[in-house]
Amino acid sequence: MVKLLVAKILCMVGVFFFMLLGSLLPVKIIETDFEKAHRSKKILSLCNTFGGGVFLATCFNALLPAVREKLQKVLSLGHISTDYPLAETILLLGFFMTVFLEQLILTFRKEKPSFIDLETFNAGSDVGSDSEYESP
Repeated sequence: MVKLLVAKILCMVGVFFFMLLGSLLPVKIIETDFEKAHRSKKILSLCNTFGGGVFLATCFNALLPAVREKLQKVLSLGHISTDYPLAETILLLGFFMTVFLEQLILTFRKEKPSFIDLETFNAGSDVGSDSEYESP
């Protein structure tokens, strides 16, 4: 029993660090070299797709069966029986509510994150310019 608990904890820590590495890698690439990030757009897209796949696999393999089991217990306590896939509906409603709120926030946000548009930010910079000493 103790070995199983240790194995679960080690797997959980491993998944956490792999997900952290996978989610911070695209941000680090963009921060270090903006031009390289544009050239390796396909690699960044594949990394994001892999991360989404990990989340979907976790949802369908671990969370959805647990939600079904708990919801079945709750419905049996209330003496309610249904053939409708209620657990899946609740899960999808939560997903779409999260997507809706995220899009709403992105729509009404005024400023962009600093790592998105570094070229425009650096283009207006006069650092190292001798413009104040030059005559027109």
